[in-house]
Amino acid sequence: MNALKTKWSLEDENTLIELVEKYESKGKSKQEAFEMVANIINRTKTACASRYRKLSKDHCKEINTPTEEITRLNKPIDPPSLNLEMIIQFLKNFEQMHQASEENLQLKERVDLLKIDNDNLNKKIVELKALIQKKQNVLINLLE
Repeated sequence: MNALKTKWSLEDENTLIELVEKYESKGKSKQEAFEMVANIINRTKTACASRYRKLSKDHCKEINTPTEEITRLNKPIDPPSLNLEMIIQFLKNFEQMHQASEENLQLKERVDLLKIDNDNLNKKIVELKALIQKKQNVLINLLE
């Protein structure tokens, strides 16, 4: 569903940071944020979580850098520019997830029905074995 990517663009990193911070400020979990960002930038939730941790660690390391670096780092991050392509990709991913979810529910219902059928067949097997045993006993009694 999410394409394999290796290099993170500055725009993707900014989107990741901004949305995680927005989610946290609204009292939501980082995991929810990672899932949302993953759909927007077409990456896995795990990749987003990993990148966010790396960016956080890098930010901590950069605090001890010379003052020029600090002033550059303290500049506000420009909000990501959502373009039509990103929105379309998000909607496609959302639609695929929704379809997979519906299919999963249908399969679970099918499994439940098959379990019921299996139980009924097992009961019939037990009944037939008992009947066969009775008939064998009758035959044995007749032969004696």
